[in-house]
Amino acid sequence: MHLNSGLELAIPPHLVEGLTDATPEALNDIEVSPTGLGLHWPQLDADLYVPALLQGQFGSTLLS
Repeated sequence: MHLNSGLELAIPPHLVEGLTDATPEALNDIEVSPTGLGLHWPQLDADLYVPALLQGQFGSTLLS
């Protein structure tokens, strides 16, 4: 993802809940919330909260 500020962000899909088996086309279809704090992949029905990503949280807590 490229931001207007020139910052480029990359998130390895295999680390993020809901993105693991996504096609490149589905991953490229991404929306940023108006506040800039949320990411949404409409084709995958996946949502992520940017501050949580920065804290290393890549989805819901999974039980072993």
